[in-house]
Amino acid sequence: MGLLTAKPSSAKIKEGDPWFLDVDEHPDWQTQFGNRQPIKLEIGFGMGDFLIEMAAREPHNNFIGIDFYHKGIRKLMTRIRNLGLNNIRVVHGDVRNKIPLLFQDGALDTIYINFPDPWPKKRHKKRRLIKPEFVKLLAQKLVPMGRVCLATDSGTYAQEMLEYFNACSLFQNIDRKSGFLEDRGDLPKTKFEKSFIYAGDKIHYLEYFRLAVDGKTEKSFKKIPLAEGKTNEPKEGEGKTEANDKVLFKKLKNAESNAKDACDLKKVADSLAGAGDKEWAKKVYRKATDQAQDSLDFNWLAYSISEALGDKAWAREIYKHAEDKSENGLEFNWLAYSISEALGDKAWAKKLYKNAEGQTENIRELCDLADSISETLGDKGWAREIYKQAEDKAEEYSDFYELANSVYEKLGNKQWARALSKEIEGKAEDSSDLYSLGEYLYERLGDKEWAKKLYGKAESKAKDSDDFCNLADSLCKIFGDEEWALRLYKKAEDKAEKSCEFRDLANSLYKNLGDKDWARKLYKKAEDKAETFYEFRWLVECLCKNLEDKKWTRKVYKKAAGEAKYASDFNRLSSSVL
Repeated sequence: MGLLTAKPSSAKIKEGDPWFLDVDEHPDWQTQFGNRQPIKLEIGFGMGDFLIEMAAREPHNNFIGIDFYHKGIRKLMTRIRNLGLNNIRVVHGDVRNKIPLLFQDGALDTIYINFPDPWPKKRHKKRRLIKPEFVKLLAQKLVPMGRVCLATDSGTYAQEMLEYFNACSLFQNIDRKSGFLEDRGDLPKTKFEKSFIYAGDKIHYLEYFRLAVDGKTEKSFKKIPLAEGKTNEPKEGEGKTEANDKVLFKKLKNAESNAKDACDLKKVADSLAGAGDKEWAKKVYRKATDQAQDSLDFNWLAYSISEALGDKAWAREIYKHAEDKSENGLEFNWLAYSISEALGDKAWAKKLYKNAEGQTENIRELCDLADSISETLGDKGWAREIYKQAEDKAEEYSDFYELANSVYEKLGNKQWARALSKEIEGKAEDSSDLYSLGEYLYERLGDKEWAKKLYGKAESKAKDSDDFCNLADSLCKIFGDEEWALRLYKKAEDKAEKSCEFRDLANSLYKNLGDKDWARKLYKKAEDKAETFYEFRWLVECLCKNLEDKKWTRKVYKKAAGEAKYASDFNRLSSSVL
């Protein structure tokens, strides 16, 4: 269960805390803060690192954070108290329900959404936070020229965010070419964000401002032709390597000069080491070490120094700093795994895993810890003990599901996984929960009969077109039962209302049943329901790929182009027919 979709409860949060609000109606923010300063909101603040730093940096602004995670809320309020910050308030609950209650229209200056749960599987897509209706809600609550800043490591989710926000007439993208920013300027990096960057994952940044009037921005853009004539690229042959070296040198020199923190400097040093300049890399690693702030910084620096430079002694020294800076079980776990991999020091790793065990409460983190111990130390007994701790703490569907996967994959314990599956079934809340478990039982445990029963229960709990369509897709994949799937696809069509629902259903029918005629009829309904650029653009892609109908594709392409606002829109539209 994601942080933004779990069931809210404030029972474990201390009542009467001056920084905590549990409200059911619009509060008087002037009274709450004792001033009229602008209000900035972070949705899903995790452990609160970003919120704390922003509030400390900007005492002339007020900050509000909304999240579900009890531990994160309690930790944040402790830090607020210790730092004496009076410009933060914390709210517990589902942001989609809380925002209408918390804020009048035009009440917010800025909204930050850092790494919302991407729910990567198609069946869980509707659980994602960023949807057209939510984008409109944010626009209502922002002041004219107010901003929304977003970050995600999911490329698919990033594209969705881009197109949903681009489709809203009240928002203007800061970057009108690609739609994405290279970085976040002076905004602080969260530990979550740094963990992705250090792992080499691409972060997608978006920023929008709320238009002052409810009106459409210009929609027509001239195509920008590629520059003709001379380029900076050297000609084939002599001098090309030298020219490339000069370009690379200049690029890395600029990157070093523009680096904002240890994270940025490490990237430069890694590139230098990869290019063979280990002396320069060493200097930049030293500079990064001087700017390192937390365990994550020191941990990854030590790993790079060990791997890129082969300097185990220096790496060990920096790992000690990482240990001193570690604040929670997750950081001790990461550090133990890194030391085991880079230095092969199992004794030190074991000590750190012990520290991690004593400071870990979250089910997912307990499973990650047990997984790491099993992989690096090969200690199945210790891993089993930690999995047992996780089982004792498990409450929700996702807790048991995570645990069942781990005990099966890491321990090969089918009996335990089966027992956990019974708990999972009892915790299932919707259709996707039930058939996801059905897939697990069939593929992992080989229990066909139990799986079929769950699919039957899933059908009885299906509510909308997506539920029936996804269930039918799963039936085709797992059992190859086209007759049952056909019945479900018909129910999906009866429930379909939106363009995307008809389009997704058509895609499934084409892919799983090969029914081109039925798919064609549904694509027509999708076209009739489409209103925005992204709806027409996605339809263009489907028509081009599945039906190969050039005439129809060209027609819908023109409709999409008529709704496009940005150069990035035209780029994505063109890529849809390539």
